[in-house]
Amino acid sequence: MGEAIIVMMPFVIYMAANKQSMTLIELYYSDICMNCHYVRNQIIDVLPKGVMFKEINVTSLEGTERAKQLGIEEVPTITINGEVVLIGRVEKDEIREELEEFL
Repeated sequence: MGEAIIVMMPFVIYMAANKQSMTLIELYYSDICMNCHYVRNQIIDVLPKGVMFKEINVTSLEGTERAKQLGIEEVPTITINGEVVLIGRVEKDEIREELEEFL
């Protein structure tokens, strides 16, 4: 459970110390979810430079815990900076629109 927080904490501290903000988009997915693979490709196609992208498999121990913390019950689910913004099969325009609010 705490592994993701421990891994991200030095990055968060570095960014705060240097007064920089970094946008992080996370895709919560399952290997057997066809819509998850589709959404992953949509994200990659519109991912702007400087935005970090992380995939989190909800069937892993870490993924299960993180999904539970955020109240995620369906995949694919996209979060931006820890906030759930999109659920289900979405298109590039929807992803781009959500990203613009955080940039």
